[in-house]
Amino acid sequence: MTCVHIVLFKVKAQVLKNGYEEFKARAETIRDLPIVKEHAKELQLGPPIWDTRSHGFNYGLYSVFETRESLERYKEDNDHKEYVYELE
Repeated sequence: MTCVHIVLFKVKAQVLKNGYEEFKARAETIRDLPIVKEHAKELQLGPPIWDTRSHGFNYGLYSVFETRESLERYKEDNDHKEYVYELE
């Protein structure tokens, strides 16, 4: 069964003003992780399409995995965990 994984971010106003391009570039590096290359069928990053429905979230990750097991491997991968910690 295909699994969709969605992560929504509330990027701080200070980052939006002073470092948004840097944040976006750093977020894009998730594509370089071996676990993503191996298991993600699709991965998209970006701001919401409809600001009025975003509930304060201003950036998101949408990814698709072939199986639940692939998603679990991604979730538990040490490189992925380190990436998430560094992005915070």
